[in-house]
Amino acid sequence: MSENLVVDTPTPSSFPDLHSFLSAEEVPAGLIEIQHQGLPLEILNVPADSDTTLVCFHGAAEKDVRLPWFLGQGVTAGLPVNRIFISDPSLRKSTDFNLAWYAGSKEQPDLQETLADVVRRIVRETGGYNLVFFGSSAGGYASLALSRFFPTSLALAVNPQTSISRFYPGAVERYMTYAWEMDGKDMSELPASVAHNLIPAYSAGFSHTVALVQNAKDWFHIQKHQLPFVDVVGDSDNLFMLMDRWGPDTGDGHIPPPKELIRACFEELAKCRGDWRAGLTASGFQAETTRQDVKRRVLDTAPAKAASDT
Repeated sequence: MSENLVVDTPTPSSFPDLHSFLSAEEVPAGLIEIQHQGLPLEILNVPADSDTTLVCFHGAAEKDVRLPWFLGQGVTAGLPVNRIFISDPSLRKSTDFNLAWYAGSKEQPDLQETLADVVRRIVRETGGYNLVFFGSSAGGYASLALSRFFPTSLALAVNPQTSISRFYPGAVERYMTYAWEMDGKDMSELPASVAHNLIPAYSAGFSHTVALVQNAKDWFHIQKHQLPFVDVVGDSDNLFMLMDRWGPDTGDGHIPPPKELIRACFEELAKCRGDWRAGLTASGFQAETTRQDVKRRVLDTAPAKAASDT
């Protein structure tokens, strides 16, 4: 069942435009709504007087989800960190699509940079400069995209896409149709402000830390997203990986790890005070992240073959 606790949230603190929010004397806690280029930026700000801030993104919205959707409130509840939850504004355009990667729309072609500005303003208020960007699937893509704006941050991406055009064509086409009002799925026609393929962006180098959590049974994402990504950055000192087999053996394997594992990882990251290597190592991540390491991990986690009947 979808985690959507905003129904209990009080009336939002509203800002008529982005400038009024960024220049405000103080940033309120709770639900924030910023009108920006015709669509609302909806944020749940939960400060905790911490030097660490966790920014959470969601993936595809399930049918029972009500917007704004602030995924991750349950698994992060009670953590000694500031928490920022962001609902993807592009989904406000139409109920005919449910996935937008926080990559923007015709109204908000600069959404990725805009969200970075919003996070930067909140962090300036709370002092929680040790930033962790977290998300799964399309939310993982967003964490990889937004973390690039913060050189000392950590992107914690679960089963992420790394290039939107490599995702299932139907979902990509719906995004192009309803978010951008463009026919087809050719993302090369999008404005240069939209980072829709992170592989060339990361191949140019990155200074922040990236931690990939990948289900070893999710062969589609391993082939289409993880391997092309590690082929260009797999020998980086600031890239880490956690791979295992989670969920039933049926289906496509696109299942995140148990919440208990994610929670334990958050707890380590909350107490490492920005020493991401230490926090990730304590959480079981490995520093070996090349294509060969991925394939080795797939084999190492595979179940033993059943003994033949005699």
